[in-house]
Amino acid sequence: KISASIVVYNSPEDAHKTVQTVLEHTKDLDFTLYVIDNASPEKIGQMLKADFPQPEYIILTENVGFGRGHNQVLDKIDSKYHFIINPDIEINADTIKNMCRFMDENPSCSISCPKVMNPDGSIQYLAKRRPTLSALLARRIHKGPFRKIEEKYLAMEQDHSKSFEAEFCTGCFSVLRTDVFKKINGFDPQYFLYFEDADITMEARKHGKAFYNPDATVVHMWHRETAKSFKPFMLQLRSMFIYMKKWGYKL
Repeated sequence: KISASIVVYNSPEDAHKTVQTVLEHTKDLDFTLYVIDNASPEKIGQMLKADFPQPEYIILTENVGFGRGHNQVLDKIDSKYHFIINPDIEINADTIKNMCRFMDENPSCSISCPKVMNPDGSIQYLAKRRPTLSALLARRIHKGPFRKIEEKYLAMEQDHSKSFEAEFCTGCFSVLRTDVFKKINGFDPQYFLYFEDADITMEARKHGKAFYNPDATVVHMWHRETAKSFKPFMLQLRSMFIYMKKWGYKL
């Protein structure tokens, strides 16, 4: 049994494409998809349900944030593996199967993320090291000494054609053993948005290892909102301090 959850709030076109590709490539699997509408202004859940009646829909009356949105399925799932999927992801025919196969073959693995690609075929380095304050700055500056800090944070020196242990599995697409997801009570509700994926990786690593799996790929329509607007960046900064208070400050 496999389950997955997608939390939607904006960008209905992206969400429609994500649900479409996920359903298309899981027809032959014992698979349940949950779509959580985080009180989206455009009522995306209802829009999707008109085209895709197969998923189970959870319509919230308030925006509870990314992690708490995914936590809505905790009492509903009884799968072996549970996938966290962003509403701006496209998978292929082998993505889910290869992720599950990797988990089967690596029983010490509690959480894993795939190779994440840009639409142009270039790689997004999202199997990262633990976040630091300097890394957060480097993600915005990209120049001088900050460039090396960013490259280290993104683990760019790793051979991304091979599997390796990760300190931070991206929340745009990852898989956890469902028993671990339940054991850690899902995402920490302190986070509204940003760094909840870094946090859940740390929690999952209490029960096993975190791995990057290059045999599975997804395409991520990444919009990088924090680079475009001050408000998302401030929200990211707030989440960063929650993370560091919990796991220890690192420059």
